[in-house]
Amino acid sequence: MTDTHSIPDLSEDFDDFFESSLCGFVITDGTGKITRINQCASEWLNRSSNHFLDKRFSDILAVGSKIYFETHLWPLLRIQGKFDEVSIELTDTGKGKIPVYINAYERKGHNDKPLFIRFTLFKASDRRLYEENLRIAKQLAETNLNIEQQQAAIREQFIAVLGHDLRNPLGGIMSAAQLLTRSELSDRDKKLMNILHSSSKRMYEMINNIMDLARGRLGGGISINRTSVNLEELLNEISNELKVTWPKITIESNFKITHLVECDFGRISQLVSNLLANAITHGSSDTPILLSAESNDEFWEISVANKGQKIPEEALKNLFHPFHREGTESNHNGLGLGLYICSEIAKAHDGILSVTSDDEKTCFRFRVQF
Repeated sequence: MTDTHSIPDLSEDFDDFFESSLCGFVITDGTGKITRINQCASEWLNRSSNHFLDKRFSDILAVGSKIYFETHLWPLLRIQGKFDEVSIELTDTGKGKIPVYINAYERKGHNDKPLFIRFTLFKASDRRLYEENLRIAKQLAETNLNIEQQQAAIREQFIAVLGHDLRNPLGGIMSAAQLLTRSELSDRDKKLMNILHSSSKRMYEMINNIMDLARGRLGGGISINRTSVNLEELLNEISNELKVTWPKITIESNFKITHLVECDFGRISQLVSNLLANAITHGSSDTPILLSAESNDEFWEISVANKGQKIPEEALKNLFHPFHREGTESNHNGLGLGLYICSEIAKAHDGILSVTSDDEKTCFRFRVQF
């Protein structure tokens, strides 16, 4: 014997779902006349359910939505038997028009005649507010991006023009200073000319750094001209030049170079010179700087290591950013572009410039992997 209490009443389950649902349900006959409407939809329309019986579904829609339903959605329903996610408005019953998204499904009999149509309505107020806020946020982001791009373009153009216009007159000053040093001058005047010559040379290097910054930021990057270079000769030449400028500094070399490397001689010289000058400026003056290099069939690399104060972790994160300066002491002057330009030169060679720093030493390593 079957226990009737164990079998759920499916009709009651459907009625409970239909009436207690948080979305609107409307059922019509095959001609579009309402035969049933749930409590949620009735409350949206501010009427009892019985008020809508035998009315056409389009009668509960606002005027514009009613016209659109009769001219577009109803024919579409007849052709394909369904439609979904259509935005319309319910009629104004004193609470204002209610925006909804509507789905519809038509059930047909064996003779292909419509038996009934089920409409599902989802309130669209919150969704439309979200979409509007999203649209406004997108517009604001695009506007801010356009402003930032315009400002960035102006900044980079200004830097490029500034560097070009400054370099020309400075070149004239450097040439005049070079000629005057060849003349017979008093000891006092020679000292003044040496100051003028070294200061103008330093300014020229700063302007070149500004030009490199502009090239990197304008998207083209630093251009290079690769040739076969004897890396050991290049490094010895740079090391010897710096030893003349800083005679009290010791630079030790450790090379394991087996063959020529393909690189831009001038740019690699600039990179190494900047790294050595950085080690001289920030490292310990009473310990040697180690200049190392290695080349083999898998990679070639150059490293510069020095003892000195450990670089803080926060500083390491921004070390290769433009205008970043390691120290604030007066002897640590400059624009803070040296390491940024070194990193750009490394990128131009398809290499990586990295740094490690602890209590024992700080090491910059430039590596090109084949």
